[in-house]
Amino acid sequence: MNKYIKINDKLLSSKITWVLLGFGVIIYALYILFVSHTLTYDAHPNNTQIMLFVSQRILIGILFFIVIININKLPIKEAWIAWIIFTGLFARLILIPSSPILEDDFYRYLWDGAVTANEFNPYVFSPQDIIEKNPAVPEKLLKLADESGNVIEKINHPKIKTLYPTLSQIIFAFSYYLFPWSVTGWKLLMLMGDIFLLFFLIKILRELDLPISFVAIYWLNPIVLHEFFNTGHYDLFALLFAAIAIYYYLKDEFVTSSITLALAVGFKLWPILIFPILLRKLTNQKWKLLSSVFAFSIFVIVIFIPVLRAGFDQNTGFTKYAANWINNAAFYTLLKESIDLFTSTFNIYYVCADCVARWITGGIILSVLLLLIRRPAKDNLDLADKMLIIIAVSFLVSPTQFPWYLTWLILPLVFSPKISLLMYTFLIPLYHLNFLGGYFIYIQHIPVILLFLYEIKKGSGFGIFRRSPILYENQNN
Repeated sequence: MNKYIKINDKLLSSKITWVLLGFGVIIYALYILFVSHTLTYDAHPNNTQIMLFVSQRILIGILFFIVIININKLPIKEAWIAWIIFTGLFARLILIPSSPILEDDFYRYLWDGAVTANEFNPYVFSPQDIIEKNPAVPEKLLKLADESGNVIEKINHPKIKTLYPTLSQIIFAFSYYLFPWSVTGWKLLMLMGDIFLLFFLIKILRELDLPISFVAIYWLNPIVLHEFFNTGHYDLFALLFAAIAIYYYLKDEFVTSSITLALAVGFKLWPILIFPILLRKLTNQKWKLLSSVFAFSIFVIVIFIPVLRAGFDQNTGFTKYAANWINNAAFYTLLKESIDLFTSTFNIYYVCADCVARWITGGIILSVLLLLIRRPAKDNLDLADKMLIIIAVSFLVSPTQFPWYLTWLILPLVFSPKISLLMYTFLIPLYHLNFLGGYFIYIQHIPVILLFLYEIKKGSGFGIFRRSPILYENQNN
């Protein structure tokens, strides 16, 4: 009897925390809606306002983390799945009209969409070319700049041509057709994509025999809510097509999976990292392997034709990003500074520390990928683990670690939860305090890196996230 009472108490406690999380994300969304206009770049918020905003993000991140690490205790009932979906959707709807906080990437999205919709190649001219009325710029583009109001004037790094891949330009153009120059309209379009993503996440969880409640790792995640539906970053569409690719792979439709993964690469390059992991299963099925590689390659080549036709120069966004971008990177910064210290100590002045550091990080990613594909995945859960590891490693060693890049990890975290990576929900908000001191970079990342390495060595989630379908069936009874 006492044991039964204790179990019921645990279930009651779990239910209360899920109710709190649901209301918590809604209250957080309302908070963002009401204060966001004071936290834009145009509003020039002071340090106190920024620290209060960061504190709110940390609080909701801690609540999310506590609830998710107890996800096993939630009874798998339709009512609780409905609660998760309802509260996540309601929070998204609240955030859509909010002003993007301390972010301006959306101006480039709006401009690129207008350029593409008017049948110009967005990779040919930089915003600065148009602002300065370069003689080579067509008159129609100059008129488009006038129509944009202040959009083109507020694009960051205006000398650099756009670095967003081709399919992102098509989505930007579609947004322009539906909602010209509207960031709110853009976020409505993203909501449509997010609902499709939710649908495929649930289908993948069913294919993996995992509890549907795991979808909360994505759907209620404060990072997802903020980076997609406040600041409006378009990475959501890469996640959508990557999820579709994973689903069709699990259904043994390998060519369809390869094509949709190529479409994901058409939004962001990172999904290419999981392609070798998916192919590993096909090494003894040569026809399926060759057809998958052929389909993926053809679609990627076709998708990037507009980029190739525009050519590459010193202001090309892709080359600038690959060669020069560094942001919020703990591991990479330590690596680069170590190389600088070594070369200065031994008077080796001809070595480019940044170049060497980038080659080393590339080597780490490649080495991890080769280790992961050395043997095929034992089962679909092992496959999910491998996908998470390669995406996580590429993020953790990358020279650029913007907060919205974390959404790349959240997709595989739904199927392969890791405590270390879930800690980012309350650590990454410190990104907005980097201006106060460089040590905030290390507070965000070093605990995660160390715990992630230990977690990989010891096993998935320290045993907290039990992924055996039998256990969950018993829990339903």
